Amino acid sequence: MRFLICYLMLILALLSTLVKAEQVALKIDDQRFEQPLEFNVQLPKSYSQKQNKRYVLMFDFHPNAKSYLKGMHDWMSHNGEWPWLETIIVTPAYGNPVARLFDATGNTTPLLDFFEAQLVPEIDKQFRTNGFRIFSGFRVNGSVVLSSLVNKPNLFNAHIVISPELTPERVNILKDYGKKLAKLNDKPRYLLFTHGETIKEDHQQHRYSQLKEEISANAPASLQWQYQNYKAHYFMSLPVLSAAYGIEQIFDEIHNGLAPESQIAKQGVDAIVAHYKRLSTEKFGFEVSPKSSINALGFHLLESSPELAIKVFNQALALYPQDAYAYHHLAKAYAQSNKLAKAIELQEKAVSLAANMRTWHKKRQASYLAELKVQAQAL
Repeated sequence: MRFLICYLMLILALLSTLVKAEQVALKIDDQRFEQPLEFNVQLPKSYSQKQNKRYVLMFDFHPNAKSYLKGMHDWMSHNGEWPWLETIIVTPAYGNPVARLFDATGNTTPLLDFFEAQLVPEIDKQFRTNGFRIFSGFRVNGSVVLSSLVNKPNLFNAHIVISPELTPERVNILKDYGKKLAKLNDKPRYLLFTHGETIKEDHQQHRYSQLKEEISANAPASLQWQYQNYKAHYFMSLPVLSAAYGIEQIFDEIHNGLAPESQIAKQGVDAIVAHYKRLSTEKFGFEVSPKSSINALGFHLLESSPELAIKVFNQALALYPQDAYAYHHLAKAYAQSNKLAKAIELQEKAVSLAANMRTWHKKRQASYLAELKVQAQAL
C-alpha cells in the first residue's frame, strides 16, 4: 500500500509538472513601472514536441480571460486543430499595471505603443509565432481592440470586440473612427463586433448602433467584418460566445475552403491553388492548403461528370502524392465511372499510406477497399 501511495504521488507530481510546463511567465522591464510587467503565456500541448512548428498568437487584455480561453482552445483544437488552429495565448498576470498606459481621450496611444514596440516583439523573440495575431477584448479592453484596428492596423490580423465601452468620459473611441477605418490599406483583416442588451449595456445601445453604422459605411473591402447581437444571453457569457464564433470565422477559409460553385473554384484547380497562395502570403502569413477546396470541387463534379472529377482528383494526387485520401478520392471517382480495377489499384495504395494514420482512418480505407472488391466480384 505504501508503495502504491508513493507511486500515485509520483504520477501526480509528473502530471503537475506537465501542466505547469504549458504555461510560462513573460516579464518585460519598462522604466515607467517599478516592477517588471508580467504576462501569462499559455503554450499549446504540442509546443515542446514539435520543435519546428510555429503558432498563431492570441492576446486578450483581461487576466481572467486565460481561464476560458485555455479550456476552449484545448477543446476546439484537440481534434486536428479543427476549428481552432493551435495557438499561443497571452494575457496579463494579475496585478499587471500596464493598463495605466491607456489614454481614454483617444488623443494618444501609449498602451498600443507598448504592445507594438515591446510586448509583441518580445513574444515573437521568445516563442515560435507564425506571424498571424488575434486580439480580443471585453468592455474597455474591447475599446482597446477597436483602437488597435485603426491606430495600429498592422499589429494584429484579427480583432474580436465584445461590448466595448464607447462613452466619451470612459473611452472616446468613436471620434473620427469612420474616417480612420476608411484609410486602412488593402491588407486582409478581420473584425467581429458583438454585444448584448443587458442592463450593463443599456447606457450605450445607441452608441453600438452608431459604431455599426460607422463600420458599415466606411469599412474597406479588405476588412471582413461581422456583427452579432447576443441579446438572448447573459452578459458574462458574451466573451465565450464571441470567442467561439470569432475563431470559427477567422479560420473558416482554412477548414471549409471554397464552395465548388464559387467563381474561383469554377475556374479549376490552378485557380484554387493560386487563391490559396494569395491567402497564405497576404492574409495568414503561413501556408494554407488548397486541398479541401480541390476535393470539394472534385466531389461536386462526381455526380454530374465523373470524367471531370477524375481529372480534378488526378491533379490533387499530383500535388499530394503521399496523401492516402488523394488516392482514396481518385479511387471513388474511378468506381463511379465503373472502372473498378483501377479503383481497387488506387485504393490499395490508399490503404498502404493510411498504415501510419489513426485507427479510424485505417479502418475507413480498409473498409472501402473491401467494398470495391465485393463490387468487382459481383460483376
